[in-house]
Amino acid sequence: MKQSQSSTDQTGLRGYADAMARFSRNARLYLLHIFGMDVIHGTWEVVFNLYLLAAGFSIQFVGLRLLVQGIAGALAAVPAGWLGDRIDRRWGFIIGDGGGAIFAIVQVSSLDESVILIGSAFAAMFGALHRVTEAPFMAENSEPSERIHLFSVGEGVRTLAAMLGALVAGFFPAWLQTVTSLNRLDAFRWATYIGILWWFASLIPALMMRPYVSAEVAEARTESPDRPGLLGNVRSPDLIKKFVMVGALLSLGGGFVIRLTNVFLAEDGQASEGEIGTIFALGFLVLAVAAFAAPFAAEKLGPIRAIWLSRFAAIPFILLLGFSPQLATPETVVSLAAVAFMLRTALFNMSGPLYDAFTMDSLHPNERATFTGLSALVGSALAAGAGFFGASLMDGGNFRLPFVVMAVLYALSTYLFMRWFGSE
Repeated sequence: MKQSQSSTDQTGLRGYADAMARFSRNARLYLLHIFGMDVIHGTWEVVFNLYLLAAGFSIQFVGLRLLVQGIAGALAAVPAGWLGDRIDRRWGFIIGDGGGAIFAIVQVSSLDESVILIGSAFAAMFGALHRVTEAPFMAENSEPSERIHLFSVGEGVRTLAAMLGALVAGFFPAWLQTVTSLNRLDAFRWATYIGILWWFASLIPALMMRPYVSAEVAEARTESPDRPGLLGNVRSPDLIKKFVMVGALLSLGGGFVIRLTNVFLAEDGQASEGEIGTIFALGFLVLAVAAFAAPFAAEKLGPIRAIWLSRFAAIPFILLLGFSPQLATPETVVSLAAVAFMLRTALFNMSGPLYDAFTMDSLHPNERATFTGLSALVGSALAAGAGFFGASLMDGGNFRLPFVVMAVLYALSTYLFMRWFGSE
């Protein structure tokens, strides 16, 4: 529905509130769904690597699991994008998240390396369908005047949920050990089982969503039919190449560190499980604040300028985090690492909702999920390889180089984004 001029021209807090009031029923159910999902994702991100270390697996095996997971997600990304552009978007959530929950149970129920790796691969394949569906769903269930706000609120809700999950992950296994006779490994396992029950419950809002075709999508469907093949609906190949390149460099750089941050904090920073959970939770909290603030940054700086400025500002804190064990005393290293982690997380990820809204606005509705699949294909493959090499470096005692590589590649990606899109 077309918005009135007064509605779309509102700025500041009043404009933010007006945009949120216009969110559709599907958008509100989506926010409820991702809150439930990301409580568990926040728990999983903290617990599962620590669970593997507690079970006696090496850091290198943790990296191998990330490699397998990344390759599987990459291989599934383009077919998932093709499927995501042809089915009701909500089924991307239901099938992707339901399958992911089942294979999370598989991974945590066995100590056999092959079972864990196969479970990780299948979980990544199902996760790819959710991932390629999410941004197109938000774009198609919002009007342009509220789109940045929906992406920002979605990121903020997701992050607050992950913060809650990280806190639970940091303290719930220890509490289980205290009140039961479970050993440390079984406490990790049962904490995960309990979390997966919530994972299934989060599917209820997705099941309540209604099929919806926006005017934009309806108009797109009346145009000339797509060409055959997985990439047959691509309309903007040059633009997609640029977006994929920007994301690929971020995925390659982040792969060296992001999924291994808890390992870095435990092994090099000598942080306890509770401290790691707290650091992740604080990081999620500042990320949520940054996500909610993204529309204000876009309003003051313009969306494009806000993206590259916030990304450049985050890079020094990547290096500060990686070098914190050398820069601080044993008594203060966890505090310094926490500050660096929070600032890097907030500054860099503030750009996420703005970037997602920009890409979706720039692309034809028929190619949005396919682009997301292509981006995930390249990004997952590069992140998987980087995760394996990052874990190998850390396993050999080199905890600095992964952070240096990440900082350099983030800087290059941000420079290319500024060069290609800075004038828009």
